[in-house]
Amino acid sequence: MMKNPIPPWASGLLGTMVLVLSGFLAVNPAGASESPATRTSSLELFLDVYGLTRSAYVDTVESRVLVEYALQGMLQSLDPNSMLLTPKEYENLRIQLEGSFEGVGVTLGEREGRIVVISPIEGSPAHRAGMRAGDAIILIDSVCAEGMTTEQAVVLIRGPAGTVVTLDVIRPGTEDTLRFPIERATIDLPSLTTRFMLEPGVGYIRLSRFSEESAEEVAEAILDLTAEGADALIFDIRGNSGGLLEPAVVIADLFLPQGSPVVTTRGQAVGEHIYRAVADVFYRGRTVILVDGGSASSSEIFAGALQDHGVAVIVGSRTFGKGSVQSLTDLGEYPGLGHYGVKLTTARYYTPLGRSIDRTLRDDFLQSGAEENWGIIPDIEVEPWDFNGRLITDLEYGSRFFDFAVEYTLSDSIPQDFWPDDRVVDLFLSYLEREGVEFTPEEVRSSRDYIERALLREIALREWPMDHYYEVLVPRDPCIIAALEYLKGGGH
Repeated sequence: MMKNPIPPWASGLLGTMVLVLSGFLAVNPAGASESPATRTSSLELFLDVYGLTRSAYVDTVESRVLVEYALQGMLQSLDPNSMLLTPKEYENLRIQLEGSFEGVGVTLGEREGRIVVISPIEGSPAHRAGMRAGDAIILIDSVCAEGMTTEQAVVLIRGPAGTVVTLDVIRPGTEDTLRFPIERATIDLPSLTTRFMLEPGVGYIRLSRFSEESAEEVAEAILDLTAEGADALIFDIRGNSGGLLEPAVVIADLFLPQGSPVVTTRGQAVGEHIYRAVADVFYRGRTVILVDGGSASSSEIFAGALQDHGVAVIVGSRTFGKGSVQSLTDLGEYPGLGHYGVKLTTARYYTPLGRSIDRTLRDDFLQSGAEENWGIIPDIEVEPWDFNGRLITDLEYGSRFFDFAVEYTLSDSIPQDFWPDDRVVDLFLSYLEREGVEFTPEEVRSSRDYIERALLREIALREWPMDHYYEVLVPRDPCIIAALEYLKGGGH
């Protein structure tokens, strides 16, 4: 049976949509296999359902709401990173791209319908509160976060400095939820967090994100460390959720011969582009790169390039698997609605050996088994230290580390070689007993590493600059220890 003609109320809108779609298809080869009649029928179907919903649904629904929901559903059915940006979300993203914002300092992603912390920004309120990569946010100020987009969650979490937002999260390995009341602050996104000589002959660099200044900062740090006698380098990108692509390529260029492929991007509309090293090798020493589940996007490009070319050994745990390229399109102002944008996945990253980093969806470019091989898998795997889930859940949920640190720093000085030793841990346990927190000696024993580092995090970061905090922390770090053992064993 033939469809009824398009209703008069929709003909003007349909004409506009066909013109817009035709403009996109003119530069989109994928549309070539569709006939104009098929495209017109598809739009007619959409408009028929839209008109029926507007006229017959039990409640009145605004046109704007229906169209936004339809477009959001269309884009999010493609992959977790493609989305319509409403006026408020678009403005929020624009502010973030300027380099600073007011919020708690977490980089978020979307996995299996949940908002997941890719990593807290070092030194931020979220980092100091104890949030970790992998935490799944379930409530934002008592608002359910299930089904939210990343941008929607960001809108709720951001806010004026000095105000408080409460985040309830589920942490892998724990049964109960953790609650983090966090005071917002102005967040200046860091790049190179710290660099110093870890021990004679071994330099240490920690990069928190890839920004426009990162390549210059890394080159300067390498020059300084080699001047101090470093012939080996530990490059720490754990918790580095990415940032800009170009700095990752330039930093990889510091370690690779001229002309070496760094990363390839592929997409049906944009084609294939290979990014190559343009300069000669800048640093020729032995290199170890530290990664974890918070290392994503540009971090994975950098680590994958050096791993594929055999110029660095990767130590740690599997990376996040965020290997796709998003392009932001400014859709402009719509009268009566506001200023919209679209963030659309247009390509995926591939390492020099052709490995796909992304784990979200299968596409035309993925080879068999690629879904299981997402991210960057370390050459030397180091399992995170274990802890008792119930006890740590109670301590983090009740802000016990934070509250004890406030009390401790009021009465005790913090020397430059401070570490939470037996005395400090015993004081902490006494504090827990006074507060009525129940625990067993076995729970404390199994969680001792976590407790010590959490106390250092809360106590030292109130008194020390970030670089000294790392100078004290990293020698006790299992990944650092594994990297040093590799280098001392003659690894190249």
